[in-house]
Amino acid sequence: MISSINQEIRSEAISGIHNLADNFINSDKGVQQSDVDEISDTAGKLITSLSSKTDILVNIADIKMYDDYTYHHSLSVAIMALAIGIELGFTNQMLNELGTAGLLHDIGKVSVPIEIITKPGRLTKEEFEIVKMHPVYAAQHLKERNLVNENIYNGIIQHHEKMDGSGYPYGLSDTQIHPYARILAVADVYDALTSNRPYRTPNPPNEAIEFIMAGMGSHFDEKVLRAFLRKVAPFPTGSTVQLSNGEKACVIKNFPDSPLRPLVAVLGSATSYDLAKDPDCFNIVITGIIDNVPENQRLINM
Repeated sequence: MISSINQEIRSEAISGIHNLADNFINSDKGVQQSDVDEISDTAGKLITSLSSKTDILVNIADIKMYDDYTYHHSLSVAIMALAIGIELGFTNQMLNELGTAGLLHDIGKVSVPIEIITKPGRLTKEEFEIVKMHPVYAAQHLKERNLVNENIYNGIIQHHEKMDGSGYPYGLSDTQIHPYARILAVADVYDALTSNRPYRTPNPPNEAIEFIMAGMGSHFDEKVLRAFLRKVAPFPTGSTVQLSNGEKACVIKNFPDSPLRPLVAVLGSATSYDLAKDPDCFNIVITGIIDNVPENQRLINM
């Protein structure tokens, strides 16, 4: 499991996105080739970090930070997208393009009025139409200056398109949607659902996964989604969870093909449940993550 992305790489990524965003809204200067090169170099470092670990699982709680949402969201999306790309067997060039698109996919939001981005209530139709333009703002700004290739451009501008054609900005469907955009769509929605925002509290990872799974085929590419499910750890090893039978347990091991059903050990007991493989446990589900566990209820037998 990825316990963390190197802090130096994380800081470099956030700094690079900040710098590019500042230039994006600076009409006199605009985004420079050096800005995009810095982002591309950071994507390469993320690829090296992720590729150096075998059997990787992304612990989303570990890569998520709640300040400067757009910038940290972009980093989280890039990391998840790269994990999916690695699982799908992408070449290093494809991964670099995908990672770059992930780091840049939401940069157009800096052109959306901040009062709309941070509005605590539901957006009006007019406000939502403004928000829907953020992929266009980003992709066209970069493409007009010949700063990104066609693949990165399509990944950015299409990341809100849906398989059934109900997305935006162009209502593309199925094979019309670029493979990078299909990957970014899954990573983007998952991170958005599990993030703390002014207008709502974050969804638990298991609820976010169930939401995304419900959109398989209609909103999300099935092949991409299945790769994502093999690479995300909604219940990180060592976390304490509440079980549907009333017991509390510690997560011992995750299974890539069953992310919602890990091996758990009941707190204060020698009992363990293999939620993925033991038929006697199939009626037990995890209902939530517990943040604070009393000392006398800790795991007594690993």
